[in-house]
Amino acid sequence: MSGRHARPEPWDDGTLDSLLVLVAESLGYSCRRVPGDVMLLEGANRLHVSLRNLRQLARLVPRDDWPALVSDHVTTIVTAIEEPLDLSDFDLAQHLLRTRIYPAEADNGVLAARPFAPGLIEVVVVDTPTTVRTVTNEEMDGWPVSGDALFMLGRANVRADGPLQLDEQDLSGVRVSVLHGWTFYAVTHLAWLEEYLPLGPHGALVVAPNRSLIVAHTLRPSDASPRARYRAAVAAARELQAQAHRAYEDGPGSLSPHLYWWRGGELTLLETRYEGDALVLPEEFATVLTTLTAEH
Repeated sequence: MSGRHARPEPWDDGTLDSLLVLVAESLGYSCRRVPGDVMLLEGANRLHVSLRNLRQLARLVPRDDWPALVSDHVTTIVTAIEEPLDLSDFDLAQHLLRTRIYPAEADNGVLAARPFAPGLIEVVVVDTPTTVRTVTNEEMDGWPVSGDALFMLGRANVRADGPLQLDEQDLSGVRVSVLHGWTFYAVTHLAWLEEYLPLGPHGALVVAPNRSLIVAHTLRPSDASPRARYRAAVAAARELQAQAHRAYEDGPGSLSPHLYWWRGGELTLLETRYEGDALVLPEEFATVLTTLTAEH
């Protein structure tokens, strides 16, 4: 559901916030709300807890489980800060490395990060049994591998973890491919989307609303008229965008509510607009879509 229509939540009574404060204080931290729907914890260290993400996680479990959920969530964050891993031994660290996709606003200037798509960044992280934590440029500079080679290693480790589940679904008459998995790294798989789907020169419309989900509509060549091809693409864009807004709101790990065009390994942001009730696709996309001839 899009952010324009606020959904009534069962936790509007402040229960989650109160639980967060209790857990934080038990760990020696004071709390205060800061902009961005974030709770700032101050004590031995300063750290941020996303209230939005906490609410998304809480939606997935019974209310009786909230105290355990909040305790585990906050303790994991605090432990990752207070008991940092020794990453100086690269031979040991390299097997823990992954690349994870984050919203671009997560880039604070010290992360080992690079652009992934408009509004998204690819970040090198360390994956341990208890937590996932980002790698800093300073840590990366101390390793024998850095830059593109480090990102290649992180991607290779994500691939070695195994493929995502692929389901074909019908959304109001639009055929889509849903790639998903219980992993923080699902969206990294966009880097090798062509291994999941038969992607031709037209590519695919794609959304990556949260860390566990990719939804794609392959733009297959056809003998239909340019107008019919455009109408079909508009219908697909409308459904994917609606799906993206819902899954972005639901989370957890919200990434982007936007629509992308995957073509030749590149992700382009498709800035759609409405004229009355009609969805309008960007002119460049529409031109390519309607002028390319069908290939068999």
